[in-house]
Amino acid sequence: MFNSILAGLEGFIVSYGPWAVFGGSILEQVVTPIPSSLVVLGASFFMMKGVALSMGSLETMFLNISIPAALGVTLGSLLYYGISYKIGIPFVQRAGKYLGVTVDDLEGVERKVKASKYENLFLFAARCVPVIPSIAISLFCGMIRYNPRNYVLITFFGALVQASLLGIIGWQFGNFYLTISEGLSFIDNIILVIIVLVVVYFVFTKRRQNKEKKD
Repeated sequence: MFNSILAGLEGFIVSYGPWAVFGGSILEQVVTPIPSSLVVLGASFFMMKGVALSMGSLETMFLNISIPAALGVTLGSLLYYGISYKIGIPFVQRAGKYLGVTVDDLEGVERKVKASKYENLFLFAARCVPVIPSIAISLFCGMIRYNPRNYVLITFFGALVQASLLGIIGWQFGNFYLTISEGLSFIDNIILVIIVLVVVYFVFTKRRQNKEKKD
């Protein structure tokens, strides 16, 4: 069963390639329980495993994973940015418990931005390295009516850097997987179980955080 699920997922991602990455990246921005970066890690694992590291293969990864992911993240994040831009704090107060974000979270982002003294650079770095939840950045930028053009540019290029780094990690993990799986027939099941457990952990952690915020 595990092998068939894994094979089906791999077949879908490989068949649709950049379109699967693009669509998945939009989805992970809109559906908040989906762990951020899961799409890129999974896509690079399936699409690039067994490929030797070279300039040509890096270009392939960049075109088929990094750019589609950055475009998907940018487009998907515009939903919450746009709503927050129009409605602001009232939207976060009403819907934040479902999104896992509170007004206090956004005020925390605001304090970090002000402390950095370089607003654009901080937001770019936050997109490059996922230390702050993506949805919090989108809502914050909408709430303060951050310049839409700058928002799109910073989100795209920041997501491009992040996707490239995660792509290389997933790719090399895929190569490592191929190496050790040659003598271990059960490794497919182990990998799938790990993936499922990671997803379940993130979903339940998000729900627990939401429940604590309600209380």
